[in-house]
Amino acid sequence: MTDKTPPNVPTRERLLLAAQDILAESGLEALNSNAIVERAGVTPPSFYHYFRNKHAVLRELGARMMLAQSEALRADTGLRITTQADLHAASLRMLRESFKVTRAFRGGYALLVSLRAIPELRDVRLESHADMSVLVAEYLKGQGLSDDFDELVVRSRLALELAYAAIEMLFETDFANQDAVLSYTADGLVKVYGLF
Repeated sequence: MTDKTPPNVPTRERLLLAAQDILAESGLEALNSNAIVERAGVTPPSFYHYFRNKHAVLRELGARMMLAQSEALRADTGLRITTQADLHAASLRMLRESFKVTRAFRGGYALLVSLRAIPELRDVRLESHADMSVLVAEYLKGQGLSDDFDELVVRSRLALELAYAAIEMLFETDFANQDAVLSYTADGLVKVYGLF
């Protein structure tokens, strides 16, 4: 493996980009500090100057991916939800955007797996989903769909976990039946919200 990163990229970013390349090309099992250093074209002390271990790298990349997913949800669509069909359309849009962001994030699938499978990293996913569930609940409450904010947060959290699982499934099945999976998941999210 050789470093393909332009030389003017700061060392910390070089290390993160190298880790993403390894995750995308070879998966989580291939990621270790030696592979990252070799790929980035830097010395081992450089790695340890910025990161304690590979989990610290995964934490940083996972947080970036979750932030990108959150930003996709924050985009103002101007959608007004007044019917079940509107809620389905909004849910499907959210699923498609989350999937698109995750698929575009270099090494996204390996990061999905690491955030669920590695105990030291699960808080990255859980905290992000907690924040996103509040965001979605605020959106639904703002649409006048419910006055019970706490219930909306719980329902939104479950909806996000279902969406996350569906996106993982798409990666694991080489994106088989992608449109159908996303549409059926949106059907499920409408039922989870129980607003109509």
